[in-house]
Amino acid sequence: MRPYLVTRASISTNWHFILGLLLPHQKNDIVAKIIAVRECTPRVQRDFNEEFPKLRIFSHPNILPVYMSWGSLHALLHGGAGGRVVVDALAASRLARDVAAGMRYLHSLSRDRDRVMPPYHLNSHHVMFSFQERGRVYAPAWMAPEALMKPSAKRNWEAADLWSFAVLLWELATREVPFADLSPMECGMKIALEGLRITIPPGISPHISKLIKICMNEDPGKRPSFEMILPILEKMKR
Repeated sequence: MRPYLVTRASISTNWHFILGLLLPHQKNDIVAKIIAVRECTPRVQRDFNEEFPKLRIFSHPNILPVYMSWGSLHALLHGGAGGRVVVDALAASRLARDVAAGMRYLHSLSRDRDRVMPPYHLNSHHVMFSFQERGRVYAPAWMAPEALMKPSAKRNWEAADLWSFAVLLWELATREVPFADLSPMECGMKIALEGLRITIPPGISPHISKLIKICMNEDPGKRPSFEMILPILEKMKR
């Protein structure tokens, strides 16, 4: 049993901090959260009842809990795991398939999304997807150009997620950080206004290359859904 502190930046709640414990459960570490409040007022109880349903999405095999012993996918691809895990082509294809399966599940919740959870988009820099504060962008290198230019209410988040997934596929294939030489501000401006796009280098699997191009169609309406690309990824992971 190991105590730890979760900051507001790392979870989606209205409370400034939560004290918790890291507990073993069925051979896995799980997070047990303890809300740090002086007294359980009606307002605290109401806030808790509003926030708690958002945690229900984590009961899915492709949606990971906040605590991950190996770190984020971004860290895994770029040396954050200390070389303990080797991500070869087969492992990369399986990771891509799992991310797509998780995103398909999240997209299936889209009808109730505004009621039970904040907007989200795929973002390999923060695990595999991230919940985000409405209207804010944290990693523009993974963002679709229209998502960078339009107000939050007018964005097609499902189509934008496919663009972000294409960047993740590129990242899995190249093991590089997209536009690493640019600041987030420069990157976002160039993607939105100057047509900056990732370049697919020689040597990448033609199947991956084609999937990247399909998911990065400049017309959001012509991008596939995660439901459509999952059968392709299933074949690639074998």
